[in-house]
Amino acid sequence: MIECPKELVCFTEEEWVEFIMEYELEIIDEANMTAVEPASDAQAVADFTWQILFLSPWELAYIALPMTVLAFYGLTIYGIFKYIQRRFS
Repeated sequence: MIECPKELVCFTEEEWVEFIMEYELEIIDEANMTAVEPASDAQAVADFTWQILFLSPWELAYIALPMTVLAFYGLTIYGIFKYIQRRFS
């Protein structure tokens, strides 16, 4: 039998199967929790708000950067439209 190095965690085959089964059950439970439909529109808005509040900084950056680009494009088009409108009024 090979001894386990101190810096690693070693499992027997039975312990490994038990660990994987528990991990899979946790994933299934978590997936079932997210599949439940909100009770109402207000509940959906509240859930979305809580999800936004607890995003990590990287997740916020992934959302904020594309939204910033889209806002810049939209405001630029709006500004050009208003400029042309003022010019020909």
